[in-house]
Amino acid sequence: MEQELLQKIEQLARLLLTPQQICDLLMLSGEELAQFNNPFCELGKLYRRVLAEKARDLHEKTLRLADVGSPTAIDEANRYLRDAQISIDM
Repeated sequence: MEQELLQKIEQLARLLLTPQQICDLLMLSGEELAQFNNPFCELGKLYRRVLAEKARDLHEKTLRLADVGSPTAIDEANRYLRDAQISIDM
């Protein structure tokens, strides 16, 4: 896949668009859409990396708010912790 197209996909993924939305906007094929679900192909790796980076950014912001006492942020931070613990207990 060409570098320019991958950059467009990455930009749209950073907006937290779904693979279907990205494919619709860029007029990608069903085969290319399926690649988003494959964690071992280029598109799947790219999409997962971008989502992980966005999650990290959102978690950092939430934890900063939790540190200053935001009740909603504290609840969300606790959910992050539970999710992380569950993910390693499986």
